[in-house]
Amino acid sequence: MMLYNIALGLTGLGAVLSLASLVKSRSLVEKMVALDVITTLFSAGLVLFSLIFDSSFLLDIAIVYALLSFGAVFVVARYQERGL
Repeated sequence: MMLYNIALGLTGLGAVLSLASLVKSRSLVEKMVALDVITTLFSAGLVLFSLIFDSSFLLDIAIVYALLSFGAVFVVARYQERGL
């Protein structure tokens, strides 16, 4: 159980550092990468909570959230490459 708490703490620390990078960055690509890291860490946190509380429902939410995050990154990357 303590290992899960350490993993959650490190995940939260990574999210805070990525949030600082998101605020500090100037280009759209840098902001999108930082936001993608935050959403990935949020999904990892949901997986850890799923393990802690032994809830498969949280795991389902993490999978759907990760897929939506991937789709959003894909759309922004296409927009950045080609425009509207």
